[in-house]
Amino acid sequence: MAPNSDELPFYRALGQIKRSLIPVILFSCVINILMLVSPLYMLQVYDRVLISASQPTLLFLTLFAIGALMVLMALDSVRSLVLSRVGCRFENDVASYTFKNILEQGGHSQPLRDIETVRSFISSPALAAIMDAPWTPLYLGLIYVLHPWLGHLALAGAIVLFLLALVGESLTRKVQSDSTVASGEAYRFTDICARQQSAIYAMGMADSLKAKWREPRMQSLATSAVATQRSGYISSLSKGIRFSLQVGILGMGAFLVIHQESSPGVMIAASIIMGRGLAPIEACISGWRLVIQARDAKARLIGFQQHFAEPIEPLPLPEPVGNLAVKNIIYQFEGSESPLLKDISFQLSAGTVLGITGPNAAGKTTLGKLLLGLAKPLHGEIRLDNATYDQWDREQLGPYIGYLPQEVELFPGTIAENIARFKDASPEQIMQAGQLAGVHDMILHLEQGYNCAAGDFGEVLSGGQRQRVALARAVFGQPKLVLLDEPTSSLDAEAERSVMKAIVALKQQGATVIVIGHRPALMNVTDQLLVLRNGRIAALGETQEIMSQLIRPVVETQSS
Repeated sequence: MAPNSDELPFYRALGQIKRSLIPVILFSCVINILMLVSPLYMLQVYDRVLISASQPTLLFLTLFAIGALMVLMALDSVRSLVLSRVGCRFENDVASYTFKNILEQGGHSQPLRDIETVRSFISSPALAAIMDAPWTPLYLGLIYVLHPWLGHLALAGAIVLFLLALVGESLTRKVQSDSTVASGEAYRFTDICARQQSAIYAMGMADSLKAKWREPRMQSLATSAVATQRSGYISSLSKGIRFSLQVGILGMGAFLVIHQESSPGVMIAASIIMGRGLAPIEACISGWRLVIQARDAKARLIGFQQHFAEPIEPLPLPEPVGNLAVKNIIYQFEGSESPLLKDISFQLSAGTVLGITGPNAAGKTTLGKLLLGLAKPLHGEIRLDNATYDQWDREQLGPYIGYLPQEVELFPGTIAENIARFKDASPEQIMQAGQLAGVHDMILHLEQGYNCAAGDFGEVLSGGQRQRVALARAVFGQPKLVLLDEPTSSLDAEAERSVMKAIVALKQQGATVIVIGHRPALMNVTDQLLVLRNGRIAALGETQEIMSQLIRPVVETQSS
C-alpha cells in the first residue's frame, strides 16, 4: 500500500526545510527594508542637502547609508549561505532513503538526479527572488506615496512583467518536461550500453547503438533548445520592458519636476524603488526554467517514493539458524497471463544442501530470488526460522545471507572490500572467506593481492575470477543461508572443484546451501535435488535417487 503524502521522506524533509527557512524569511524582510536606504539617501541629498548646502548633514547621511548597506551585504551573504546549507541538508536527508530504495527495489538513477535538481533550486537565487517578490507591492505603494502618476506607471509595468512570466511558464513548461524525459532515456540507455561494452565492441555494434542513442538525445537537445530560446526571448523582453520603464519613470518624473509637481529627489528615488520592486519579477522570469525543472523533479520524486512504503522497523530476531520452509508458492510476473511458479512447497533443515535443476526458463533463478526474499510471491509464504522476510531487519539478516547471482558484478573498490561487503573486517576474516571459496591463491598471484582494484565493475578481472571473488563475498562471515546461482558457469574444472569443496565446507559449518545449476558433478555434492519443469516441482528427494530417475530414461533410450 502506498504511503500517505505526509509520511513520505520528501515531505518530511520539506517540513524541515520550511522550519529552516524561517530565519531566511526574517533576513529577507530586513534586506528588503534596507533596500530602501539608497533611494531615501538620494531623496535626502537632492531635496535637502543640495538646497541647504549642509556638509554635516551630507556626512551623516553618507555614513548612515554606507553602514546600512554593509549590513545589507552581510545579511544577503548569510541568506545565500543558509539557502546553500538548507539545500545540502535536503539532499542528504532524501538521497539516502532514495538510494536505499533503488538498491533494494531496483530502478535507475533518475530520482537521485531529481534530488540534485531540487537542491539546486533551493540553493539558487531563484528561491531568494521568490522570497523577495511579496515585497513588490510595498515598493509600488511607496512610489504611489511619492506621486500617483509614477505609481500608475510602475504598477502597469509590474502587471506587464507578471503577465510575461505567465506566458513564459506556459511556453516552456511542456517542452522542458519533454526534454527532461528524453534526457533521462538517453542516460539510461548509456548506462546499459556501458555495462555491455565488451559485447558491443566485439560485434561491431557501436555505430548502430549510437544511432539508437541519438534518438532520445537529439529529442532532448531539440526540446531543450526550444525551451532555452523561449526563455531567452521572454528574459530579453522583460529586460527591455524594465529598462523602458526606468526611462519612462525618469521622463515622467522630469515632466512633473518641470511642472513643479514633484522634486528631483522624488524622481531619482522613484526610479530606484521601481527598479528594486520589479527586480524579483525579472529574476523569477530569468530563473523560471529552473523553477519548472524543480517542480517536475518534485513530482517525479513523490511518484517514486509513493511506490515504496517506508517499512516498519522490525524487532530484532535471534541469529538465524538456517531452517527454511516454503509453502504453496505461486509467482507471476506483472503483466503475465499465467504464473511462472505454481504450488512450490518444501522444507530444508539447517545444514542441508539443496540442488535446483531443470530446463531453461523453468523458473529456477526466480525461485532462488524468492527463497532469499528478493521477490514476493503472489500466494504462499517463505519462512526462515519461522519468520517471514518482512519480519526480518535486512541489516540484521544480511550478514547471515550469502548470494552469488547468475550475473556477477563487483563494485568499485579493492578485492578485499568486495569480499568484506564494504564493511569493517579484519584481514583474517577476509582471507578466511577467500580460502573457503578456494580463491586465496588466485588473489595472491595478482599484482597487489587482496588490495588489487576490482575496477568499476570488476573489469580488471576475468569473468571466472569475478565469479570466484563473488563466491568469496557470498561465504564471507560464515552465513547461515547461501544461494549459488550457476556458480560454475564461467569456471574451469579446477575452479569447479574448489566450488564443490566450498559447498561441502559450508555444509560442515551448518549452513543451508541452495545450488542452482545443470552440471551433474555440481549436483552430486547436494543432499536433496529439486527438479523444476513448467513452473512446478517435477521431482524432489534425495539427490542420488532423483539423479538415477533422471539418468534411467536416457540410458533406456540409448540402449533401444
